[in-house]
Amino acid sequence: MPALPALLALVAVALLALLGAGRAAAPGSWAPLKRWALGCLLLCLGACRQRAAGGTAEPRRPRPLRADPHALDSLYFTGFAETNKTFVIARLARRPAGLCEMWLFLRLDGIGEFEHPQHPNMMVRDESEEIWSGGGLTMEYLEPQMCWKINFDGLLRKGPYRQQWTEEEGELVPVKFSLHWENSTEVFNFNVDSNPSTFARALAQEPWTIKLFQKVKKQREQHFRHEQWGQSVGEIDIENHGKMELSLRGVRSHSYGIRNWADIYRYVMILAHFEDGTAAHLTVINMPATTTHLSVGYVFFPDGRKAGIEWSNASLAEMAEDGVIQDEYGVSFTAGGKSFDVSAALDEQTCPVVYNGLTGNGVFHECIADFQLNGLTPGWGLVEFYYRDEAAQPVPNLQVASKTEGPDPATKGSPP
Repeated sequence: MPALPALLALVAVALLALLGAGRAAAPGSWAPLKRWALGCLLLCLGACRQRAAGGTAEPRRPRPLRADPHALDSLYFTGFAETNKTFVIARLARRPAGLCEMWLFLRLDGIGEFEHPQHPNMMVRDESEEIWSGGGLTMEYLEPQMCWKINFDGLLRKGPYRQQWTEEEGELVPVKFSLHWENSTEVFNFNVDSNPSTFARALAQEPWTIKLFQKVKKQREQHFRHEQWGQSVGEIDIENHGKMELSLRGVRSHSYGIRNWADIYRYVMILAHFEDGTAAHLTVINMPATTTHLSVGYVFFPDGRKAGIEWSNASLAEMAEDGVIQDEYGVSFTAGGKSFDVSAALDEQTCPVVYNGLTGNGVFHECIADFQLNGLTPGWGLVEFYYRDEAAQPVPNLQVASKTEGPDPATKGSPP
C-alpha cells in the first residue's frame, strides 16, 4: 500500500523533531517509543491493506517481468513423505535475458539422493512464456490458488549431494516424474497478513532517517510473496528402479517483482509441517539497508486458521553465523496468542547446495530436518541458510544449461 511507507516517514520526521535527530537516529535509541509508534500505525492500516489486497488474483501464466535487471517471478515447492525419508524440492524463478533460476533435489527412500546435474549452479534457460519451464522441469497452473502440475523429464545426478563445483559429471540417471499439487490451506500473503509487531520491533532498532524510510517504501512496492500448504500426489520413474507412487506434503511459495540478492546479507528460513496438521514458516533475515534483524513468518493451525508470527527469539548470531551449520537448532515464537517451541535435527548427509546467480556471489544450503513441536509432535521440513559472498567465484567458465539449442544467454548479461 503506497500510503503506508509515506505515513511511516511522517512518524520518523515527527520523532526526529521531538527527540532530536542525533538521539532518534542512533541505533537502538528510544526503541520502545519507536516500536510503539510503528506498531500503532501498522495496526491501524492493517484493515486498509487487507481490503486493498482482497481483489487481487494470481494469474494463470507467468507475470511479465518488470523492466529491471533484478526482476523475477519465482515458484518454489517442497514435498515430504510422512512415512519415510522421501522428499522433493523444486524451484523455478524466471529472470531477464532468457534466464531462469532452477533448483531440483529429491530423495527416494531406499534408493538414494538425486539432484539436477547443473547443480551447484542454478542458472538455466527460460524455456517458455506460457508456463514456468527450465532444465527439464515445468510448473503449470491448473486452477487459481488450488491446483498445480509439476513435471520433470531428464537426467539427474545420483548423490551424494555436491558441496562445491567440479567438472566431473557423476552418475547421471534418466528420471521422469509428474506431481499434482492441491492446496490444504488458504494463502498467507506476507505483504498483508504478516503481524506488524515483528516489523515494528525490527525497524525500531535501526537508526531512523528519511533515507531509511525511502528504502523501506521502495522494498515494499517492489517485491511480493505469498505461500500456502498442500499435498502432491503422483508418480516417479527412475531407470532400473521402475515406477513409484508419491504422496508428499509441503509448501508452495510464489514471489514476484524485483529481488536484488545484493540487498540480502544472510538469512535462515525454517519450513515445517507437523503430524497434528500445524504448518509453520519462520525467516530471520539481515537486509543491511533497512532491517539488520527481522523475524517474519506465520503459523497455520490444524483447524485452518492462520496467524502471523508476533515474536521470536531466533537470532542470526546463534544460527551458523560463522558458516558452520550445526546438527541441531531450537527456536521459540508466538503466533495467534500461542507459544511454540520448535527443535530441528538436521540430516548432515542431506544438505544440498546451490550457488546464487552466474557469478556465484552467494550460497544456499537446503538442509533437510526432522522437527519437534513443543517437545511432543514430530514434523518434517527444512532449514535454509543463505550467505552472501561477493568475492566468491565458485563456478569457473559457467555455461547455462538448456534442453534446447541456441545462443548462451549468459553472454547477454544478467543480475547476480
